[in-house]
Amino acid sequence: MSAPVRSAGGGRKSKDSLKSVGDPTLTRVAPPDELRDEQAKRIWKTQSQLMIQRGTLASEDLPLLLTYCNTFSYMLEADKEITEHKFYTVTADGGLKKHPAVNVRNDMVSQLKMLGSMLGLDPLSRSRVVSGGANKPSEEGNEFDEF
Repeated sequence: MSAPVRSAGGGRKSKDSLKSVGDPTLTRVAPPDELRDEQAKRIWKTQSQLMIQRGTLASEDLPLLLTYCNTFSYMLEADKEITEHKFYTVTADGGLKKHPAVNVRNDMVSQLKMLGSMLGLDPLSRSRVVSGGANKPSEEGNEFDEF
């Protein structure tokens, strides 16, 4: 009898394979000049410090973090525009159409979700880092362990 064939990517991953890959020598990262405004700098300071504390920030993550912070700033700007001008604008023929800032805000939220996930800033990716990527197996095991 031959050994069972394991599917590609199948099986549990070891805890070590999903642990944080941060740079333990990073203790502080100064806000770069490319940040667009004070809001982006504020987000840089809070998020970089959180990532450093969690041990998830590596130097190769800095361009993503820069984009995340600027995107957050753009979202806030779109929010301000929506607050000032409401959700709809009046067209030339007197009808209503969605204000362009609503689409911009939606795009920024989508970008934040994607970038936040890549950086470990959303709850799901954060739980993977904190738990090491796998839940503790129960003592009974999994019904699929034999496969």
